[in-house]
Amino acid sequence: MRRITIPRVHGSTHREKLIRSLALILVFAAVIWAFMKNNEHVVEVLNQQSAVYDETKTLTRDQKKMIVSFTQTLREKWGMDCKIQIYGGDFVVPELNDKTMYMGLAPAINAAELRFPPLMRTALGPEFIDSLKTTFLLPSFDDGEWPLAIQEVLVEILKKLDSLNKENARE
Repeated sequence: MRRITIPRVHGSTHREKLIRSLALILVFAAVIWAFMKNNEHVVEVLNQQSAVYDETKTLTRDQKKMIVSFTQTLREKWGMDCKIQIYGGDFVVPELNDKTMYMGLAPAINAAELRFPPLMRTALGPEFIDSLKTTFLLPSFDDGEWPLAIQEVLVEILKKLDSLNKENARE
């Protein structure tokens, strides 16, 4: 078995050796910190790419962060995934599993599609789901405020899920 050899720190006095040792430790700490920050950034970018697809390039960075935050909350609290896709023209709903919520928007043709996993669809109810589409999404295409409408819909979904969760906790 091979032994790991740690390089010796050279210095003419004990003080110089101590300073060089501390500097070496500081360099290692800085490299480790930079590596961790880079990994956090990569994870953030990957989460954003998997949660939001914006072909129109209209959503701001903050709006995308809000959507990613919603996606993370949905995953952590209820074990569901979320995909939001915004197309410049027409769109096709992708294949979804039983744990993925989908919101597809095509502002150019004033079309919106909401799909919920079966359990979530049952909990939210068809009236609530229809109201999200008719109250928030479709009217927002006329005034160009659909990026804000996406956020409003996501907030309404979280509010509804939280209220259902509180009702079940009381029972």
